[in-house]
Amino acid sequence: MNKAFLKMKESGGFIFLIGLTILAFSYAMFQGGFVSWFLFYSSLPFIIYAFSLFFYPLSCTAERMLSKQEFIFNESVRIQLTVVRKSRFPLFYMILEEQAEESFTLKEKQQQKILLLPGFKKTLQFEYEIDQLPRGEHHFTGIRMKTGDLFGFIEKEKLIPLENKIVVYPLYEELSYRPFAGQVDQGTAITNRRVYRDQDMAMSVGIRNYLPGDRLSLINWKATAKRNDLMTKEFEQHRSHDLMIVMDCTPASQFETVVSFTASAIRGMIRTGTQVGLLTVSDERRSFTIRGGDVQEQRLFYHLAKIKDKSAVSFARVLEKETFLAQQGRTLMLVTSQLTEEVVERAHYYSRRSQSVIIFLINGKQGAGPDIRITAATGIQIRVVQEGQFGKTFSEVNGR
Repeated sequence: MNKAFLKMKESGGFIFLIGLTILAFSYAMFQGGFVSWFLFYSSLPFIIYAFSLFFYPLSCTAERMLSKQEFIFNESVRIQLTVVRKSRFPLFYMILEEQAEESFTLKEKQQQKILLLPGFKKTLQFEYEIDQLPRGEHHFTGIRMKTGDLFGFIEKEKLIPLENKIVVYPLYEELSYRPFAGQVDQGTAITNRRVYRDQDMAMSVGIRNYLPGDRLSLINWKATAKRNDLMTKEFEQHRSHDLMIVMDCTPASQFETVVSFTASAIRGMIRTGTQVGLLTVSDERRSFTIRGGDVQEQRLFYHLAKIKDKSAVSFARVLEKETFLAQQGRTLMLVTSQLTEEVVERAHYYSRRSQSVIIFLINGKQGAGPDIRITAATGIQIRVVQEGQFGKTFSEVNGR
């Protein structure tokens, strides 16, 4: 539909130009005199150029160079566009505009548009920078080029498909993690060593298929030879290391801080060998099995880069529907910016099943200072989190 409209617009301009030329020639013929013929011949170069531009094929190739592919929230990206024309046909102007998905704001889209004066140049370059990238996965789909004659009689437009993708991960803070006070088997110290080191001294209880991130030293070569597929030794899991994070995805002004805190917690936990899982219910439900290692961290961060606050149900309703959370032997970590009585009731429900439950209430930059409350009635911990003080939040939860 868009292409058909552009063709009709070009054809309409061409017909109008023909009519204007005939009108100017008729005026000179019937009026006569120096002035009328001077006006006709003066306009003739512009008319001839417009006719030539109409038949000129806007044939170009384009290339997009990105400073890098992965970013952190609020970083900037520098992008260089190179357009190579196949001929040196003179052009008065050319407008280059990036075509991207709707993930960018109006201000960022305005930065992706530039006016160039190519003249006879075949190679055109345009470099721009987008400040403070929003979190998410952003797709560049192509480059739109637009040119025309000096008076706008003829306009030509072309879209060059050119796909690139950048991923903007949530902002995170480096923090040191150890099991929360009250966690099952909390006397078992967790050091900065990986859980894999504990497995070296544990007893193998079975085998399973190899997964990315597993150490090669844990491969069961005998079982691998029998099954003709990589098999890994499976060990008894330290239940006290298991932690399931449930993140609130209902629309809220503090949602970016919720995501940032969750990312910081995941990074700190996995770097100390903790097995971490994640549950989010936004426009779709996503649940990640409790695992550890760099691959798990990458998967969770990629998911957090794309997550939106589009949950159609309340956080309390999510906790009520997810019955698998009632499994014993794991710590539940609830991250929300909107604490309600229903959420506390659901947390109490899980705490009665011998689970350690802690609620992190995101409070932004302002508000009450960090204050932990362990309610005698529910046995759960409620922790107020201040933006920029994630590390302090964890250290005080752990009693340091």
